[in-house]
Amino acid sequence: MKEVNRFPAPAGELGWFLTANNRHHVFAKPEEIENDYDYVIVGAGFAGIMAASKLAENKPGASIAVFDAVQVGMGDSGRNAGFMIDVPHVTVGDPKVDADHHKWRLRLNKVVIDRMRAIKQANDLQVDWDETGKYLGAREKKCFPALDNLARFLEGIGSPSTLLDRGQSAAALGTDYYLKTLFTPGTILINPAEVVRGIATTLPANVRIYERTAVIEVKEGSSPSVRLANGRTVRAKKIILTVSAFVNHFGIKESGRLFGINSFGALTRELTTQELEQFRGVAPWGCTAAHPAGSTVRFTSTRRIFIRNGFTFSTHQCTSPQRVHYARKQLRKAFEARFPRLAHVNFEYVHGGMIPLTRNTQSLFGSVGQNVFAGTVGDGLGITRSSMLGLYLADLVCGVDSGELRYLQKTNKPSWCPPEPFLTTGATAKLMYEEMTAGEEI
Repeated sequence: MKEVNRFPAPAGELGWFLTANNRHHVFAKPEEIENDYDYVIVGAGFAGIMAASKLAENKPGASIAVFDAVQVGMGDSGRNAGFMIDVPHVTVGDPKVDADHHKWRLRLNKVVIDRMRAIKQANDLQVDWDETGKYLGAREKKCFPALDNLARFLEGIGSPSTLLDRGQSAAALGTDYYLKTLFTPGTILINPAEVVRGIATTLPANVRIYERTAVIEVKEGSSPSVRLANGRTVRAKKIILTVSAFVNHFGIKESGRLFGINSFGALTRELTTQELEQFRGVAPWGCTAAHPAGSTVRFTSTRRIFIRNGFTFSTHQCTSPQRVHYARKQLRKAFEARFPRLAHVNFEYVHGGMIPLTRNTQSLFGSVGQNVFAGTVGDGLGITRSSMLGLYLADLVCGVDSGELRYLQKTNKPSWCPPEPFLTTGATAKLMYEEMTAGEEI
């Protein structure tokens, strides 16, 4: 493996983290880092934290260290829209994945959601967590068939959904922007930064989390180790990489098979009592778009509106402050189109984040070197699937067998990607085309 030359970095102001009630929690101090651990996890997002949780369950006497270059909740795990989705992330008719695979995905998503709910309840975590389902919305009539097809598909795998017309959607959402929506009840809406940080606070004493402690190199072998940016070398029996598309920079043989797409999100200030009148009787909700380039919108239990759109290819797994600033224009346009009576409400926070993907939508999962393992999602369904990969990576390194683990080992193999500059050129053209055809879905 090779020395890492790129790391996660803040892009804009992350409202989810800055409004989290646990943002000031103090984890382990760098001076407490030991020379040897049984397990080292690189990356403290949902995958890394859930891997630590399951490792501690499988091996309660083991020493476990988790390192992250930024604070827990400040990485891409805290920069998404906060949908913990139960239903498969599916394009109806996709030849790469059949109905049996989607049934597996539904089952595994529910395993993750049930575990996270149990952790929250057992520890009485006070986090932004709404079990109110999700909507898939369409403004353009050309997107209606996608909702109808998905409803039939979900019925076929035994997952409930409800189609709503414009009036029913308006009553549920407090905006009449969407002409048709598909509601699925199993999704949980969260403040992702607050929840991943909250779960991290529940880990037992044998798990030590070190924030702002970047790993610059991983060495595989019979006695693997990580080298930290501060010069320390930490040995372990086994190492788990849960670093999203940044895994490309660690020199594993699968490097180049994962890539990222930047997206941009905005969180308004808190709405006043008068401004909330249009949402009277409306529960917190989240709505994704029927078109892949469309806007994602949430009305949160914290009296704010969240909106996300503006996809760009992330050649270097990062974005600039200038690009975040530029994203405001399209975010404002989408916000004001859906909530014209709130056009005076400002965005308090605007940020950029990255969605990891693979060409065949399959995740990276398994061994990537002697005593080194990795997991990174490939289909954009970040919270649920990355948490799932973390859970079963912990089982894999501990030798805990299950049908679920065997399924993940069999199916998660990311396909080859063309080299640069062809990858960026092709992906950028594809994203531009999607935005051009999205119309009012943005």
